Amino acid sequence: AEGGGWFSTTGDDPTVLLRIKEQYDGAEPAAGSVAVWNLLMLAHLLGGDEARQHVDRVERTLRRVAQSAQVARAAPMMMAGASTYISGVSQVIIVGARDATAELHRALTAYFLPGVVSLVVEPGANQTAIAERIPWVGAMTMRDGMPTAYVCHDFACQEPVTAPERLRAQLDALLAHR
Repeated sequence: AEGGGWFSTTGDDPTVLLRIKEQYDGAEPAAGSVAVWNLLMLAHLLGGDEARQHVDRVERTLRRVAQSAQVARAAPMMMAGASTYISGVSQVIIVGARDATAELHRALTAYFLPGVVSLVVEPGANQTAIAERIPWVGAMTMRDGMPTAYVCHDFACQEPVTAPERLRAQLDALLAHR
């Protein structure tokens, strides 16, 4: 809580003599980088007062890391988190039976989309269960009985699409504005 950042250990193990707040993202990302990503996604999905608490922690961590001149090279995952913090979070939701969504899913996974929440939702009980925790997913439906993709930024969605080429066009436009 003091000074922002995240320790790599809990502090509960008496054999650990020194707890550090590592900033370097090597083969394993630093605890702070992972925490920033997790908190950004939680804040985005939860909203409200709880989200504000998560965002405050993200901001404290980013301020702490920003004090280092070499941070961009040494902490690429943290910088990606900072970029997502600034640009906002997007969502790509595909609604349809899992065995029928393959083409849309292939179009989506062809892109590198850090900071994008993506989800395949099967209509019926699956969608109802998800909507209990993430209400905005409940209103998304298939169009003309076909699997349908919704590309959204900060919960404002473009026109739902059923064709992979239209999804790719929307994803290209999303990337152009990030």
